[in-house]
Amino acid sequence: MGKHRFFVGVTFLLLTINAKNVLAESSNKDAIWQAVHNNSHRTVEEIKRDKYRNPDQVLRFFEINETSSVGEVAPGGGWYTHILAPLLKDKGRYVGLQHNPAYYGKWPDWAKKLSAYPEKIKNEQNLYGNNAIGTWLPAVEGLPVDEASLDFVFITRTMHNWQNQGRLDNGLKQSWKILKNGGVLAIVQHREAESSTKNREVSSKRGRWKQSDLISVVESFGFKLVASSEINANLKDTKDYEKGVWTLPPSLALKEKDKEIYTKIGESDRMTLKFVKI
Repeated sequence: MGKHRFFVGVTFLLLTINAKNVLAESSNKDAIWQAVHNNSHRTVEEIKRDKYRNPDQVLRFFEINETSSVGEVAPGGGWYTHILAPLLKDKGRYVGLQHNPAYYGKWPDWAKKLSAYPEKIKNEQNLYGNNAIGTWLPAVEGLPVDEASLDFVFITRTMHNWQNQGRLDNGLKQSWKILKNGGVLAIVQHREAESSTKNREVSSKRGRWKQSDLISVVESFGFKLVASSEINANLKDTKDYEKGVWTLPPSLALKEKDKEIYTKIGESDRMTLKFVKI
């Protein structure tokens, strides 16, 4: 009888430990994990980029969660959109802050596509939910959304576009206004080597910024850098290619020329910077 009770006790203990482990594993698979790893909106090709872009770690670093109100700047092809929109659709709010078609007069096809962006979000409620909106940043008049209405403005790999196309000042001014007090300006950007002799204009045309220069510029608009991360660093990126950052994956602008070399390097070296509105 004593042995029987002993084995029953051990068995119960093991079952209890196993149940706790299963519960712990389940609790770790939170809304962010689900949005990244269990999300039918993401394509196989998009998922292949995770090893370079580390979306799970990035969202946790910025402290974006399922209840956040997030403005995504320049959603482009939707790589991060396909993570953020499902994450936010039930309890938070997704705001797509697309490039403004007013800046694309020389490219009428692009202007037409960008003009249709708000309607696109309305028509894809399965992805975005009914609380999301699409608009443009910077707005030509007024603000893209209500002042102090967003927890985060999320800018991934597009600060060089703002610099190149004359939108930097308005973009940062309007970002500051639409963020709540203490709201976060979350930036991931291709990085230029601090030792580079290129000035900002030259670097930005190659897709890059010096980290020190970007921090200085952003802070001059009323933000404060509170944290930085090397989540998206890539020491294999030597930072000087014929077609700038677009030489590397996923663009591979040189097509088959040295494709194997650039594929082994991977995507660009990137800074990951967290600023708050002060």
